[in-house]
Amino acid sequence: MSVIHVQAAGGDSLARAEKMLSGIPGGVERAVRGAMARSVSHLRTSSVKAVRERYDIAAADVRANETITVRYSYHDGVQASILFAGRKIPLHRYGGAAPKYPVPGNPNAPAFGHQLKSTSPERFHGAFVARMPVSGHVGLFARTGGKTSSGRDEIREIMGSSVPQMLGSPEVEERLARESAETFEDRLDHEINAFLNGWR
Repeated sequence: MSVIHVQAAGGDSLARAEKMLSGIPGGVERAVRGAMARSVSHLRTSSVKAVRERYDIAAADVRANETITVRYSYHDGVQASILFAGRKIPLHRYGGAAPKYPVPGNPNAPAFGHQLKSTSPERFHGAFVARMPVSGHVGLFARTGGKTSSGRDEIREIMGSSVPQMLGSPEVEERLARESAETFEDRLDHEINAFLNGWR
C-alpha cells in the first residue's frame, strides 16, 4: 500500500468557502466533496502516467490493478490521505512478455519478460504455463524447489510489481501530492462559483 498525504486546501481557502457559501445548507461540504472527487480523478490519471514513465505496461493494466481510497478531514484546512492499493501484476501483463497470452499445453514454450522500459526482456528458464485447478487462472509459473504438503513440486507465478510499489518513490509521491493539491484548489473555486450561480 502507498499513501500520499495532500494538504488539499489551507485554512484561508476553507474560510473563504465557508463565508461565500454560508447561505447554502451543506454548501461547503458539498463543494469540498466535489472538488475532492475531481482531484482524485486527476490523480488516477496522473498516477497511471507516472507508472508508465518507467514501467513497460499498458494503462488499462495499471487501472485494472489500482484501488484508490480517499480519507479527508477539515482540521486546519482540508487534509487528505490518498491510499493506493493493489496486488502484484503478473509479469506477462507487461510489454515485451512472451507468451503474451499464456495458453496451457505447451510446457516447452520459452518465457520472456521485464518491467522497466530501460531493460530488455529476459528469458525465464524453466518457466511454464499452467492453469490453476480451482480459480481457472492461467499464468507463467516456475518451480520454487520446495514441496507442497501433498508432496508435489511447489510452484509460484512469475509476478511483476504492484501499483503501490511502482509509485513508491518519494519523488513521485511528492509530485502527485502537489498536483492533487493544485487541482483541488482550482476545483474548489469552480465548485463555489457553481453554487453561487445556481448550477448546483
